[in-house]
Amino acid sequence: MINLDSLLALLAVPEKHINLFSLRHSKKAKRLIFKPSIRNGFEIVLPRFYDDSWVLETVTKSKSTIEKRLAEINEARTELKPTSIMLPSAGSSWEVIYRGTNDKDSDAITETSTTLEVSEKAEDVFWTSTVLQEWLQGKAREYLPRHLHDVSTKLKLPYNKVRIKRQKTLWGSCSIKGNINLNRNLMLMPPEVVYYVLHHELVHLKVLSHSSKFWKELERSFPNCKRSLKQLKYFGANKIPEWALV
Repeated sequence: MINLDSLLALLAVPEKHINLFSLRHSKKAKRLIFKPSIRNGFEIVLPRFYDDSWVLETVTKSKSTIEKRLAEINEARTELKPTSIMLPSAGSSWEVIYRGTNDKDSDAITETSTTLEVSEKAEDVFWTSTVLQEWLQGKAREYLPRHLHDVSTKLKLPYNKVRIKRQKTLWGSCSIKGNINLNRNLMLMPPEVVYYVLHHELVHLKVLSHSSKFWKELERSFPNCKRSLKQLKYFGANKIPEWALV
């Protein structure tokens, strides 16, 4: 019967990477599934019915792909502990210093004007990214509502409420009730991109759809909207660090 140890031996996985692998049986799976992810490592899912020789053959044929995905996971995990953080929209940057402590009485982050001192938990590789995300949430709550208010006043488009959220696919949204949601990762974007999103959502107070009327209204209030939209797509796909995403 196939077990994790036999697969690790077949793949000749280095000892330092063994803890990244897991094996799971699924009654719903109809085939052998590889599920790589930064948080869960490399999961191998076995179907309900399988032949040992078929599994071993499939894993052997996929060895180069598995090694590539493993390298990607390792690289991404190194980005969970940045050595510096820049928030272009706020015009500020910090050197990140890590202290190896599990002291419950110590603050998770100690911030100065130029440094962030962050506590670590050796048994949890995602601890620092969680702490940094909470810090980023606080910065976003300080910065984004204030600038949304300024743009709202300029455009004479009052909104109801604003919320700063962790959103996977949206940079902002506007409801029919005039409530605006903004993605905290906007703090990692250039100022022009942030102002584009703020204008975009506020213009939705006049035109809720993405019709031609909406885009004309947006271009009238924010002439560089087309260039900023391209920047938003580029930075969103390439420049958001892993620690802010996991």
